[in-house]
Amino acid sequence: MNTFWNQGYEGTSLKDLCSATGLHKGSLYQAFGDKHQLFLKSLKYYMEQSFKEVAASAYLHDSPMANLRSLLNEITAKCIKGEGCMVVNSLVEMAPHDEEVKQMIDQSYAMKQRFLTDLIDRAQRDGEITIKQEPDRLAAVLMVTLAGLAATVKGFSNTDHISYVLEDVLSSWA
Repeated sequence: MNTFWNQGYEGTSLKDLCSATGLHKGSLYQAFGDKHQLFLKSLKYYMEQSFKEVAASAYLHDSPMANLRSLLNEITAKCIKGEGCMVVNSLVEMAPHDEEVKQMIDQSYAMKQRFLTDLIDRAQRDGEITIKQEPDRLAAVLMVTLAGLAATVKGFSNTDHISYVLEDVLSSWA
């Protein structure tokens, strides 16, 4: 997974995969099928694990807005530490021409947007978000912003501004 994440699908050779897994070519194919199948399994694993890790941070506080901030801070920290998001990387590299990858990303996006929509809806009901906009539209704003931030950390060496971009978005909703 990390090899695909760091190098992309096209940038990852069979030699790289053998080195990363410690398997020989024949064993690699026997265990995982071809490179594409290994990539799909890696992407699925990344999606499941990364969501579980960051979703837990959305249940730390009594305040829905504090939970939303915790979630976004956790996503931002992981994004910066891991040099981007494997999903966003795959969206750009593969989704335009790989239907299986596109479907996986679409499903992941829909699940994450529902999760954010629920947090935003609770914050609106509690009066912590006062902007008069549908929760699903605000969740879409966050999804696009997060994707942009994930792409930014891949291309720029200075990522200091990332943490305050999300805070500025959330502050504009109160």
